[in-house]
Amino acid sequence: METISSTTNTAAQTTEIYIKKVLPGNIESVRSQLISAVESLGYDIIEDEPHIVGRRGAKDWGTWYGSADVLDYAMNLTIRLKPVGATSTRATFDYLIKHPMLNKGEKNIVVQEAHTIAAICRQSVEKICPVCETESTDDSRFCRQCGAPLTTELAELEVLRMMAEIRAGKTSVVTAAILMPIALILFALALTLILLRGIEPAGVIGLFSFAGIAAVCAIICVGFGWNRINRALKKSETPHQKLPRQTPAALQTGEFDELPPPRAVGSITEGTTNLLDREWTNQREKEKVPLAQRRDTNDLN
Repeated sequence: METISSTTNTAAQTTEIYIKKVLPGNIESVRSQLISAVESLGYDIIEDEPHIVGRRGAKDWGTWYGSADVLDYAMNLTIRLKPVGATSTRATFDYLIKHPMLNKGEKNIVVQEAHTIAAICRQSVEKICPVCETESTDDSRFCRQCGAPLTTELAELEVLRMMAEIRAGKTSVVTAAILMPIALILFALALTLILLRGIEPAGVIGLFSFAGIAAVCAIICVGFGWNRINRALKKSETPHQKLPRQTPAALQTGEFDELPPPRAVGSITEGTTNLLDREWTNQREKEKVPLAQRRDTNDLN
């Protein structure tokens, strides 16, 4: 079950968004999981009881109210918890965003952030590392061998980042598409008035100035939009397990080679002896260790 509502306070230059979701688990377990999830999105936890209160400052162009990415603006997040059963808890996400003019798409990005927090909260720690296949023997969140995260938290954050970047790129392109026709109309109007001699030279200069400003802003918006889309399409390189190459006959019969068994690896501290000089090690192995000569105790008086 999910409920979404939003209000805008123009006088206070803020927008509030409310999202209600039901999460599995009792209130205490959900509280601890939510705190960890909120921190992973860059919030500073101000309060954890009775409500979870997080705060995230503005960054980049959001500091000057010039960013097309709603996640760049300052946000206050308050999560109120209420048990609705023995194994379920209702969480109300109360966003207070320092921006008075959010469109529908930007509000959807904020809602997607709440979905991301809830998804991270539901995740359970895997026992096998997806990178090096090391088995985890405890409840740690990172692999003891390679340091890779043992949850899909990064995948959820990557989806949110891509959606925010693409939405910001679309906003920039739409803004450029609006400004460029305005610039062309002003240029055409100024040229027409010059030909008709129906306006003073100062007025013509003013029209050309406004047209030039609009054209420059449109070009800048196109550049920002292109940069946003390129950043959204960049994929993080993650190592994958190499599968054995299958022959065309195997593809037809459906009889494939077995996958290689998981590689047994130890902890980070294991394998450090490989750093020793191999020549020194071989020399020590070849050297004979002198043993004490055996004495006959029958000769003793």
